[in-house]
Amino acid sequence: MASPRELPIGVFDSGVGGLTVVRALMERLPLEHIVYFGDTARVPYGIKSIPTIEHFTGQITDFLMERGVKMLIVACNTMAAVAVHEVARRAGNIPVLDVIDAGARAAVEASRGGNIGVIGTPTTVNSNAYARRMHALDPRIRVFSQACPLFVPLVEEGWLEHEVTRLTAREYLKPVLAEGVDTLVLGCTHYPLLKPLLQDVVGPGIRLVDSAITTAEFAAAKLASLDLANHGEVPARYAFNVTDIPLRFQTIGERFLGRSLSQVTKVEW
Repeated sequence: MASPRELPIGVFDSGVGGLTVVRALMERLPLEHIVYFGDTARVPYGIKSIPTIEHFTGQITDFLMERGVKMLIVACNTMAAVAVHEVARRAGNIPVLDVIDAGARAAVEASRGGNIGVIGTPTTVNSNAYARRMHALDPRIRVFSQACPLFVPLVEEGWLEHEVTRLTAREYLKPVLAEGVDTLVLGCTHYPLLKPLLQDVVGPGIRLVDSAITTAEFAAAKLASLDLANHGEVPARYAFNVTDIPLRFQTIGERFLGRSLSQVTKVEW
């Protein structure tokens, strides 16, 4: 019988983007076992209705709960924006973290002047979730959001330093930079792969908030506070579950993880 500390962390996303969170967790918490779920058959979530997203999110939550996880991390900004309450309802006493909460807290802490930019998918930006979380922490914060729908396909194409990507970033960021932001939240789990390019575009005076890294930091703090951190000597185990085309997930996923990706299982609902 495994002790609670030895149970895995459950991480989920609508596709491959959440692997940036997994990568940050691997680096920050190398002893923790991780079970990942990517709903590759039904991605993208951003064009679906809120009830549909809530339904899909509930299915995935139940799947991971059945695997005996000790923590759930919502690594999809769309799910976090509109369905995190469904995760919490089904998780019971299991702690639930999400990328929006982690990113919002880190941005408020990092901002010097209170002007914060947020870039994300249209659904995340239209939900206003980041602004609501930041204003709850500090009502004086001013948030300027920009949807960047082309970034996800560019990242999945591997065009991380391509001139087309650089030109696209300059166009997207013009209105945000015009507001004099001092902090920019990367509000999509694909965007950390563009961090060097984005930092170059915005300049050294603007701090980028990587929600993947901040989520890993929050996870470490939460596990420590609950005495759930794994201190064992057994190497960490990683399991990856998808709902369609494991080979495509593996090919793109290795770019996100920065390492080889094994044990990809196709889930049949």
